[in-house]
Amino acid sequence: MMIADRSMVCIDWDERSLRVLDGQFRRGGMKVRKALHVPLPAETDPRDPVGMGAFLRRTLAEHRIRTRRAIVDVPRQEAVFTSMTLPRGSKEEIAAMVHVQAAKELPFAKDQAVVDFAMSPGAKEGMCEIWVAAVRTAVVERYRQTVVNAGLKPERIGLRPYANVAALLPEPTSTDRVLMVDIGPTMTEINVVAEGRLMYSRAASVSVPPEGLTARLTDTDTGAAQPTLAGDTVRLLDEPGPRPLPLDALLIEVGRTVEAYRMTSPGSTINRVVIAGTGGPDEQVIERFEQRFAAPARVYEVPEIVAWRRSKEMSTAPFSAVVGLALSSLKEAENSFDFLNPKEPEAVERERKRQRPMLVATVALFVVAGGVLAYQPFKGRKAEINRIKAVIREVNSDQKARKELFDRMDDVRAWQAKNIVWIDKFKRLAEAFPSNQEGYITRLECNEKGTLSLDMVTKQETVAAGIVLNVAELKDAKGRPLYQAKVGNKEDSRLPDYPVKDKVIIELQEMKETKQGS
Repeated sequence: MMIADRSMVCIDWDERSLRVLDGQFRRGGMKVRKALHVPLPAETDPRDPVGMGAFLRRTLAEHRIRTRRAIVDVPRQEAVFTSMTLPRGSKEEIAAMVHVQAAKELPFAKDQAVVDFAMSPGAKEGMCEIWVAAVRTAVVERYRQTVVNAGLKPERIGLRPYANVAALLPEPTSTDRVLMVDIGPTMTEINVVAEGRLMYSRAASVSVPPEGLTARLTDTDTGAAQPTLAGDTVRLLDEPGPRPLPLDALLIEVGRTVEAYRMTSPGSTINRVVIAGTGGPDEQVIERFEQRFAAPARVYEVPEIVAWRRSKEMSTAPFSAVVGLALSSLKEAENSFDFLNPKEPEAVERERKRQRPMLVATVALFVVAGGVLAYQPFKGRKAEINRIKAVIREVNSDQKARKELFDRMDDVRAWQAKNIVWIDKFKRLAEAFPSNQEGYITRLECNEKGTLSLDMVTKQETVAAGIVLNVAELKDAKGRPLYQAKVGNKEDSRLPDYPVKDKVIIELQEMKETKQGS
């Protein structure tokens, strides 16, 4: 059977710790293979793509996580995040409306940011609700470079508050309102979710010491809220006297968020509270939230569609964002954020591509015209134009012969394409094979149809399957797979050091496509 790589590693980090979820997608859910929550070293700057990327690479290597495709997210405070209600239309029409409206409302120039949007489930008749987010281009590039420096392939860059909402969606939505609080060391993201839809989102600056929310702040800590990048938080008054618990400051900010939401939805009440994040929510924190909002509260739990065998001591609260990144990948593209591949108006892009050759030709025409005007007298321009036209006619006189030559060259290229230079293929395939310590090839056979058959003896039964996965990662410059591989029948070997006898069959994708095309 052909082995398809559906593995993904979801990554989220803040100033103090890194969260990693390595899993494999399957029908309607995900199987978690490994989950990590590790502290950041004091010398690692989470905003430095080189240092953070190196730490991420070391962490994955130490825990033997070999998945290369990665999804990360941008925190709420790094994004301008708002909702829009627009008339229904095609994806192209909605994208055009979003980009026009975003250009009017952004606090910075649109060409300095990456704008993407996500469709919200359910809408009024004739209208659709959309969440729009804009992140500065430099921020998106920082996250992309971090992933690349870790030796990973960035698959998608999402948005943390929307990932947290996706982490809740498998629960019964009914008509209740869920208050989800993702507590971080310096920033807390607060989301209100109703009927499975994000209704309100805000980031608040609350310092949480490493000891947790119920620890007293020291003189070097600050419980005052700081304005975020989006400018949507309010500074707390710096009153004299003993500083409050971080939990008190957090409850104040969450209460302000709920009141701000109620201004847009009068009479609404909170029915449930879900607490997530790395702030270490305990029983005291849950009790205070229940008292403050008169609603049952609990720590975030991973939904059942995520198959995860974990120890009872391991809290799932820090993993809400990475779980949400995984679950949002199961949705349609228009229902999630991707700042790496934002949804842009296709018509505008096609028009831009169509106009590029004309623009180049126009610039060249002006350059030539400028040269003529500068170096030739005005009275000689007409004669020069006539001379150029005559040269063009002369050059085009052998157009038929040139076409025949090009047709013959195409025939030669087609003939060359059918000839396989196996030595070049072996050089690229060598990247997918392990060292001789894991196993070695006992027999190699290839044919003109583009099939390569290898007999091997290995130390473990998983070596051949690992080679198949590595071969699937070999792609050309456009990201298309070069080969398809599968394993054959396993047998027992008579060699004590290499007890497994296996077979790997590799087919050239280019030859397979040629057969299908013919």
